[in-house]
Amino acid sequence: MIKKFVRLSKLVKAFDFTVIYGGLDNLERKILLPTVHRVGAELTGFLIKGDQLNKQLHVLGTEEMRYIDSLSPEDRKDRLKKYFSYNFPCIIVACEKEIHPDFIEYAIKHNKPLLTTQNKTAVVIRKLKYFLQRKLAPEIRLEEHVLIEILGIGVLIGGYEDARIGATLELIERGHKYITDENLIIKKVGSDILLGENGYDKSNVKTHFYLGTSSGNIDITNNYGIIATRRTKEINLYINLEKWDKMKFYDRLGIDKKFEEILGVKIPKLSLPVRKGRNLAVIIETAAINERLKQIGVNSSEYFLEETAKLIAFNKKNKKGDEMKKKILTVKKIVDEFNLKVITGEEFLESTYITKTALHNPALALSGFYEVFYKDGSKSLQLFSQGELNFLKSLDQDVKYRNLNNFFDFDFPAMIIADADEIEQCFIDLSREKKKIMLLSDQTSTQLTADLNQFLEKKFAPKITMHGVFVEMFGFGVLLTGRSGIGKSETALELIHRGHRLITDDKVTFHEHPSGMVIGKAGRIPYFMELRGLGIIDIKALYGLGSVRKEKRLDAIIELKELKSDEYLTKTSSKGIQVEVLGHPVDHAELYISSGRNAATMVETTIMNLIAIKYGYDPEKAYKGRVRHKEFI
Repeated sequence: MIKKFVRLSKLVKAFDFTVIYGGLDNLERKILLPTVHRVGAELTGFLIKGDQLNKQLHVLGTEEMRYIDSLSPEDRKDRLKKYFSYNFPCIIVACEKEIHPDFIEYAIKHNKPLLTTQNKTAVVIRKLKYFLQRKLAPEIRLEEHVLIEILGIGVLIGGYEDARIGATLELIERGHKYITDENLIIKKVGSDILLGENGYDKSNVKTHFYLGTSSGNIDITNNYGIIATRRTKEINLYINLEKWDKMKFYDRLGIDKKFEEILGVKIPKLSLPVRKGRNLAVIIETAAINERLKQIGVNSSEYFLEETAKLIAFNKKNKKGDEMKKKILTVKKIVDEFNLKVITGEEFLESTYITKTALHNPALALSGFYEVFYKDGSKSLQLFSQGELNFLKSLDQDVKYRNLNNFFDFDFPAMIIADADEIEQCFIDLSREKKKIMLLSDQTSTQLTADLNQFLEKKFAPKITMHGVFVEMFGFGVLLTGRSGIGKSETALELIHRGHRLITDDKVTFHEHPSGMVIGKAGRIPYFMELRGLGIIDIKALYGLGSVRKEKRLDAIIELKELKSDEYLTKTSSKGIQVEVLGHPVDHAELYISSGRNAATMVETTIMNLIAIKYGYDPEKAYKGRVRHKEFI
């Protein structure tokens, strides 16, 4: 490590100090420490040995000067004699009043440079500390690293050279600021602060803001403008790029905290594997945004695990043998979903389950006819309208009581009364006596029937879980599939950067909607993505509410595959192929990945092509038609 110092003459020039006495070495004295001491107790005769009295710059203000003036001649000379006997390098007096002659006399006698300024003492001390910390900070010189500012975060990138250069160029193209990739000076300017700076002279256009590549230097300033560069930046994150090793385990959660230690300061560290299908610039940019999120106290990985633990505990608590394997729905969920008023049976809402999608109108059962009720309605929700209530009111009291008793003996989950003017008290009392659930809705019978049917059919619809990332693109629901590690999440992440939206990552549950569409939706812990090397990230927190949605119709499946040949261009195969999902045909395309840089673009192009075909435009057919037309001409 370089031993650093600042000449007193540079300090005088930098702060425009007035020199009362320059010392025998004519202001060439070396300042070695970045600390400043304000003199106080020493003037009272209270002196303690240490760096404060022997090595640090001393600053006195108006208060100290007045105190010196107030002393008797004998006390003043005695205390100044003791004070000036120490080895501090220089005295700076920040005061408008004249300095006492005795003070100047002792400074000359002990060869102490004496400087003055009319600036306020606190301001002088603050500026001196800032200046000296940067000039005298411990420093090292790094090569084969790139320092770049991404959305306010200083990111130091090391490791795999080709990937480092390529990612740096793309990050600059995306509007981030480049500091340097060689002659990088890193200074420790605080107990836990590292400052990186371009070590070349900024005024020298031949050496400043160039990015070195195997084929020569790229002039960043000339190609992208001065706005794409900056001289210094605090380092907040270290990213090491390494070639993909299929035998190595890469962190997929981001819980284990790793650090890179530089000059005794620990910097958060990520190791990102480099392979086809991974757009490093997007991943690095996301890592920087995630680091900003952590700096304000939000750790996506920890939050995800906390919520997962809660979900596991909830599932264990509510597990009841084989019932967990069934498609069941508590009456309580119906009450909450439709804002129903509970008239009787509130204590049974959580323990009573709905197992059928059909709704039953109990008019015939109330009349004493149970043949159909036995077969189709006894396990269904019972829906009462004003018509059924009027029918009950018209019955003889004994008949009404007998029919209701028989009706209540069936094991239906609940009764829902729609938009009733009045419910007979005997009906309510008997429901309570028979421990039945009676609910009241302010919707009309017709509207409630339609809403309940759609809700129940959706809940009990056939479901399938598929592995992949589900995104919305141009209004289309697109499932990205492929083997583990092919780059599904990374491709989806770039698509989100481009304005498309995430529904869910990893495991996607699809169900058949009553309308016949296949719908995929986010899980119980939505909008998280898992990226190797980076860990778990919260898309909604990083990119906002507009970057996600809760559910979407499945329109297309794109399977990512690795291209075995050495061809650069990504290939696609989508010649009218369809696959079945829950009995419904879904467009399917294969996308062969050879370079992570263009995977997202090719996904967009593939989807736009499918959309064009759906709207009746076949580009392949149109192309062949034009070729035949030219041949004819």
